[in-house]
Amino acid sequence: MSKRMMLFACVLFFTNGTFAEETKISGFNQVMNVNPDQSYQFELKDLNPSTQLWTAFYVVGVPQSAGAHTQANLTVTGEGLIAKNHPKIPVENIALIANDLPVRQNYSLNEFKDLVSEIEEQTGQKIQEPNVSQTNNVRVYGQILDWIPEYNLQKPAKISFSIHNPRDFDIKAIYMIVGEGIKTPQLLKLAIGSNVGEIQETSIKTQVNSSHSSFSNSLVIKVFVFLASAALMGIIAFLKRKRA
Repeated sequence: MSKRMMLFACVLFFTNGTFAEETKISGFNQVMNVNPDQSYQFELKDLNPSTQLWTAFYVVGVPQSAGAHTQANLTVTGEGLIAKNHPKIPVENIALIANDLPVRQNYSLNEFKDLVSEIEEQTGQKIQEPNVSQTNNVRVYGQILDWIPEYNLQKPAKISFSIHNPRDFDIKAIYMIVGEGIKTPQLLKLAIGSNVGEIQETSIKTQVNSSHSSFSNSLVIKVFVFLASAALMGIIAFLKRKRA
């Protein structure tokens, strides 16, 4: 009996260790062949004021020229939400300058296998592929934004995004992931900024280190609990044999 209990404890321990860093995803939206100036909206219901909310965006685009002004503007707006980086303005305007963005032949969101697996499992949606005829000059961009729910919010919060003023830059797809809590390593891989994204890169490295530290502390606690449980079961088994 004691051997079975120890086997169960081992399985439980390693299972918890494996899934300890799962990304908590609240919603997902994907738009193919984005129409300029059209707003795409996502509604968030029953938000707790203490929720650590974030949105991750992944953009796939194809420049139609090599000019320095080949770009498009991505606008993200929060309604009932406060942008953590600039609380007074709930709008994020991002200039997507094609020449500053990395070229990716493996541009598909499906390349982020761990994150995609979580998205599909938690939302029930399958990832769509953008329609790209020539793959030798595809540009990608990713960013994670932090939000704070407004206090005493009486209606569902909303997040909307749109593309404005595209100049020879065809935005093929925008993926938006809405989540809560810790930013896991598989999520942080999505943050692919432009050449001016040094501040964001530093922030990402800090969050990765924090995430790894949190996971390490959790692992130490689990090891201690496991060893203590194993020792206790060993003592119980010894006492039973002694009585017999």
